[in-house]
Amino acid sequence: MARDDGTGRREHARQGVILVVDDHELIRRSVAQLLEREFPSSKVREASSFDEALALSADPDVFLAIVDLTMPGLGSPHELAKLRTLRPEVRVIVLSGSEERSDIIAALTAGVHGYIVKSERSETLLRRIRQVLDGEIYVPASIADLPADAPRPAVAAEALPIDADVLTRRQREVLQLITAGMSNKEIGRELKVAEGTVKMHVATILKAIGANNRAHAAAIGRKFISAAP
Repeated sequence: MARDDGTGRREHARQGVILVVDDHELIRRSVAQLLEREFPSSKVREASSFDEALALSADPDVFLAIVDLTMPGLGSPHELAKLRTLRPEVRVIVLSGSEERSDIIAALTAGVHGYIVKSERSETLLRRIRQVLDGEIYVPASIADLPADAPRPAVAAEALPIDADVLTRRQREVLQLITAGMSNKEIGRELKVAEGTVKMHVATILKAIGANNRAHAAAIGRKFISAAP
């Protein structure tokens, strides 16, 4: 469940049921034990396939799901959208051995709230999880470094399909401030987050809405903002 933190924002609870989804038992059990120590008031349940994860996520007490990208039942990162559609209020974090840019972008486009690589230290993993539970989006910093030869989709604003769900609430807030002409530093001050966090949001937004650059994102941003629930 979520509660009001006194500032008008909704804060995700940190007790209930946490799902750990990975077909490698050793990794799954290790992560589960780490979370059991970190969240002693919560119950950690394990799943070894995506179908099993979808079934377990029907439990209304589930507030967090930590999911691998490679497992039975999950054909591609895009299919994580099934979990987000089924339980939109659940925070979803990918914990993967893959650092491929395409995997990270696909997972973010599916609506996950965080992407953490398995090479992270335990304390770093827990810090990233707490960050996501606090309402932030976490992705590896490298996602902001676009390769020079990266193809840019040429999408006209008027041709762009309206799908507000492609962006999270925080991403829509950032996009709205981009549309207002704010710099990353100004957005960071407005949202009370680090400038580096804003840069990661911006990189994710550009990919998610098919914008060629920041100016293009500002030009089409109003379509997403007006479509938001």
